[in-house]
Amino acid sequence: MIRMLYLLVKPEGMSDATFRAECRRHYDMSHAIPGLHKYEVRLVAEQPTDTHVPFFDIGHVDAVGECWFENEAAYAAYLASDIRKAWFEHGKTFIGRLKPFRTETVGGDGAG
Repeated sequence: MIRMLYLLVKPEGMSDATFRAECRRHYDMSHAIPGLHKYEVRLVAEQPTDTHVPFFDIGHVDAVGECWFENEAAYAAYLASDIRKAWFEHGKTFIGRLKPFRTETVGGDGAG
C-alpha cells in the first residue's frame, strides 16, 4: 500500500466555512479518480503543544489529507489520469500551500 500525506494551509483571506466546503467538495470529487484506493481529509481542530518530546513549530496547518494506492501500478494510473489532473486544478482554488510526504510503515502488513 502506498500512502501520501499532505499538510494543507488555506489561502490567506479564505473563511473557515469556505475552506471546509471546498474540502468536502474535493473529497466528493475523489471517488472517480482511477487508481486512488482511498482519500481522506481531516480539518485541524487544534494544535496542542503538550507533547511528551520537544515540540517544534511547523507553522499553522488547516487540514491533513491522505491518499492510499494499492500498489505502484495503481499510483501510475492515478498520475496519468485526466480526472486526477482536474482534481488537482480544483485543489489550486482552495489550497494556499501544502507539504506532501510519501510515507511507509515500520511494521505490520503495510495496509494501515
